[in-house]
Amino acid sequence: MLSFWVTRPTVLQVDPAGYYAGYHASCAGTKEIECNNWLEKKMKTFLGESKKPLSLTQAVRMGISALQSVLSEDFKASQIEVGVVSCTDNVFRKLTEDEIDDHLVAISERD
Repeated sequence: MLSFWVTRPTVLQVDPAGYYAGYHASCAGTKEIECNNWLEKKMKTFLGESKKPLSLTQAVRMGISALQSVLSEDFKASQIEVGVVSCTDNVFRKLTEDEIDDHLVAISERD
């Protein structure tokens, strides 16, 4: 999986044969098909409601929700790591456990 910025943030998933496709959101790993289906459904709903891009908070919460849904697990902040790159500063950073916990609480209150 590649992510880069040319004129806007882009995510490409590339297979070993060289086939690639662009996505708004994507998963890789053991349950990638289930996760990609979940993300596709959520992104269609989101993109159908507005043409505005996801905020960083919305994107983080959607990613965590995808993991929780597909793995059928509720996480503690110490069990997952979340990395983000903001479009404003283009710097990768890992969220702290407190930041992750804030997102987990917001997700559980929403559901």
